[in-house]
Amino acid sequence: MSELENISKVIVEIQLDFSEESDEALRLLFQVAEELLDRDGIWVEIIPVHIWLDDPLEAESMDLPRIFINGKLRFIGKVPSKKELKSAIMERVGVTPVNKEESGINATRLYDGGVGDAVLVS
Repeated sequence: MSELENISKVIVEIQLDFSEESDEALRLLFQVAEELLDRDGIWVEIIPVHIWLDDPLEAESMDLPRIFINGKLRFIGKVPSKKELKSAIMERVGVTPVNKEESGINATRLYDGGVGDAVLVS
């Protein structure tokens, strides 16, 4: 049995803008990925996606960075702590990745003010 057969794989996509917060999140992700490979034999494949936004209001509404682990959105608009990130990755070890398209709006409801409420199901 080769050494590669004992390594679990987790795919982490991180959506970034060009802020300090996004840079910090990406650096933390690389640190955690290296630690998990060395200590636990978990290969973390990191897919950074830079999002270009021209409109400052649009940039505020995007709440970046966003971190998807095996296709599931786990963190949005903040840099997680090292412990939170490790825990979230460990929860998804051995779980089949889902496509983001499989998650979608299942039901909507309009309130008196016209503000919609959506239920996301993955």
